[in-house]
Amino acid sequence: MIRRYASLIMSMICLIYGYMVEAQTVKGRIIDVNGHGLPGIQVSLKNTDHEAITNGSGIFRITNVKKGSYILQINDDDYDAISQTIEYKGSDLSIPDITVKHSASHNSKSDITVVDGDDLQQIAEDDDASFSSILTANRDAFDEAVAFNLSPGRFRARGYNNEDVYLYLNGMPVNDLDDGRVLFNSWGGLNDVMRSQTNVLTLRPSDFAFGGIGGSAMIDLRASVQRVQTKAVYTLSNRSYTHRLMLTHSTGLMKNGWGISTSLSRRWANSGYVAGTHYDSYSYFLSIDRKLNENHSLNLVFLGAPLRRGKASAETQEAYDIGGGNFYNPNWGYQAGEVRNSREDRINQPIAMLRHDAKITSKTKLTTTIGYQFGTYGNTRLDWYNAGNPAKDYYKNLPSYQLTQTGRDSVTAYFAESEANRQLDWNLFYEINKNRLETVKNANNSGESVTGNLSSYVLQEQRFDNTKLSFNSYFNSYLNQNISLVGGINYLKEKNHNFVILDDLLGGDFFLDVDDFAQDDFGPNSDKIQNDLNRINRLVKVGDQYDYDYTINTSQANIWGQSTITGDRIDVFFAGNVGNHSFYRERFTKNGKFPDNSFGTSAKNSFLVYGAKGGVTYKIDGRNYLYGVAGYRTRAPFSRFAYESPRTRDFVVDGLTTEKIWSAEAGYVFKYSGLQGRITGYVTDFKDQIDNATFFEETSNSFVSFTQTGIDKRHAGIEFGANAKLSPRWSIDAAVALGQYYYTSRPLATITRDLDGSLVGERNEVVYIKNYFVPGSPQRASSLGLNYNSPHFWFANLNFNYYAKNFLDPNPLRRMSSFLGQVSEENDPVLFHTIIDEEELPAQYTIDLFAGKSWRLNSKYFLAVNLSVGNILDNKEFRTGGFEQARFSGDIADFPSKYYYSYGRNFSLNFNLRM
Repeated sequence: MIRRYASLIMSMICLIYGYMVEAQTVKGRIIDVNGHGLPGIQVSLKNTDHEAITNGSGIFRITNVKKGSYILQINDDDYDAISQTIEYKGSDLSIPDITVKHSASHNSKSDITVVDGDDLQQIAEDDDASFSSILTANRDAFDEAVAFNLSPGRFRARGYNNEDVYLYLNGMPVNDLDDGRVLFNSWGGLNDVMRSQTNVLTLRPSDFAFGGIGGSAMIDLRASVQRVQTKAVYTLSNRSYTHRLMLTHSTGLMKNGWGISTSLSRRWANSGYVAGTHYDSYSYFLSIDRKLNENHSLNLVFLGAPLRRGKASAETQEAYDIGGGNFYNPNWGYQAGEVRNSREDRINQPIAMLRHDAKITSKTKLTTTIGYQFGTYGNTRLDWYNAGNPAKDYYKNLPSYQLTQTGRDSVTAYFAESEANRQLDWNLFYEINKNRLETVKNANNSGESVTGNLSSYVLQEQRFDNTKLSFNSYFNSYLNQNISLVGGINYLKEKNHNFVILDDLLGGDFFLDVDDFAQDDFGPNSDKIQNDLNRINRLVKVGDQYDYDYTINTSQANIWGQSTITGDRIDVFFAGNVGNHSFYRERFTKNGKFPDNSFGTSAKNSFLVYGAKGGVTYKIDGRNYLYGVAGYRTRAPFSRFAYESPRTRDFVVDGLTTEKIWSAEAGYVFKYSGLQGRITGYVTDFKDQIDNATFFEETSNSFVSFTQTGIDKRHAGIEFGANAKLSPRWSIDAAVALGQYYYTSRPLATITRDLDGSLVGERNEVVYIKNYFVPGSPQRASSLGLNYNSPHFWFANLNFNYYAKNFLDPNPLRRMSSFLGQVSEENDPVLFHTIIDEEELPAQYTIDLFAGKSWRLNSKYFLAVNLSVGNILDNKEFRTGGFEQARFSGDIADFPSKYYYSYGRNFSLNFNLRM
């Protein structure tokens, strides 16, 4: 298939290249004050029909220009207008870089977000003009809506996940190798130094990466591209945090060849929108540039964002109701009058990067980045030994679990009596632990007995410390005015260390490092209950590691290349990559249940991966474009899901193979003086995905590893986005996404008990989810915005957002014949469909407001105030997602679905002073 696809692309390129002409060209680049190329800028020759728009690197080309003197004009709503005289003598003319400055009157909602969006600008129709390719354009009206308006409803464009979009910080790849996701918290709070972004959408060509099916993004952190400024910011909010302070200072590249940019911030809250969700984060950033000579420069970046944050969780509707509303959080309680949350994120993963930019020739540049990330990533939870689950939302503690109406009424009344009855009782934990005096025989495998207060309840911290080392180098070369060649190599090595630390004994003297659940099967004296046979009956104290301790070591090497051919009417590109992805597991404890398969280093798993993509743009004229892109790739299975139960053994999932992804899209782009937009149709097929989950399974009375292989999906749909200028001050934005994401296969599931590795049911049993909808994102969404930009330096945007066709994450057990038992559509159709039918969440809408005003205090200082109000109508019934519980007893009432709710009315008020 790949061979046929590549042959077709090459034939198309040869045909199109024969059509193209090597026209005489006026070429240049539009940059900002920091030297960063600006896409989507209109360039024209005054009193002629020659116009063009800059591409993703800020480059424009105007062809078929006759000899003579012209006035080159740059006009853009966001930047000061520029005119300059050029003399064209009939041969190719390269104009020195043209620097533009932000217009003082420019206001947009981008000022209160992390990302600045770049709108495509209007151009005139001209049959003789050379039109820039739209394949390298940044965000349009649809993409702006996805980034800024639809995200509160958990909408994801095309249903893609983080692993489908490749993100680079200063040239360093930051997607985790073990699961493909991005830990954005590693640099949270550094808004002002993260604004220099290049976004390449979906399969379109990129100047810095082969890209994912959802595209790629590069955040340039060099001091020389940061806005020259000193800026102080204060934010007041009722969302995740209440207060934010941020101070940023950037010099740009100074005359001595040095440049420095630094930023510090703090975000904090005693409680966020949801009770008990405290927030405390410090962020720091330092970027140093050194221009060695005209052809070489170095950049060093060091950044981090230590974070501690209290968490909420999805709940059943019953728990929300007894808790007093849809934002009930059972994870916290009072200790000595202070709120304490048992589930807390603790993240501190700094990043250091060294970047080298080299100008090899006048037409070729090379960018190389060496990056290193290290530190800690943990979250806390309660653990217990020979004790019951203390959570107030535990199903046995809820009214519905009680056998009689009297019992249900009694529990309901207890929860309603006081807030303390609905929250964790920390004082009770201390009381129980201080009164549990026990003797542990053969403690620490010493042959001696130790007597003390053995904690029934402790607080543990589960750690997922991720260490990354990366090397990434890519080049950009313009072979001539019409052909560019880019490519690169990268090598990434990642060690994900998974272990548990005892965080707090809660008043006890020690904790016992054994498997509490295994005692029921094997008895208290069996070696099988030992978490580590090398340290039998180990007594654990604060700061000690216990339970499990292993690393998953992953490495990846890739080489990629891309060629783009630009013509007057047709552009074409093609790209390919090939690489190797491997991983293995190393365990540092010898589990008593699997002594022969838990300790030491496992075998290495390696996978060859490859991909190809290509696309064509037909430029009907300067206002209308048609384009199509397509690609096929393989992706190695993610190591986090490749092992049956990595905490206890190194068995890999049966039939481990690469994932296959095919994707294509075609679209029409229009750009008129008062109207611009895009309509696109797309389809993406995923084949041979795997999934792995651990949960307590009722029939086996054990924790199990539930693996699925052969998961196939199709994501198809239509996207539409447009911006219309009603007047110089009023405009309308519209975006519509109509998607259809569904499973196209019946996966095979294998369930193994963690206690002994035995099968529950049959190996590779069919899961009947074919044609079920894929959960995780609304498949239908739309946004309509009314915008006003005042000549008196204020703006306002009112947006209406609509979400529909969103489904809960299904429990596959309920779609397996062995777990349905005797229930069938014939003998009990109501019960049958209650169990197997997907739950669709109700359609919802929100209305949001963005507004701001700026003042020039004098020639040196600017003050801006921005306000963002989300969900103005205070809709607190907006379910944004959730899941069917993995536990299944045959009666879904025993373990009903759990839901997430969107915030009600929320706001962020932002003040910034800049000089």
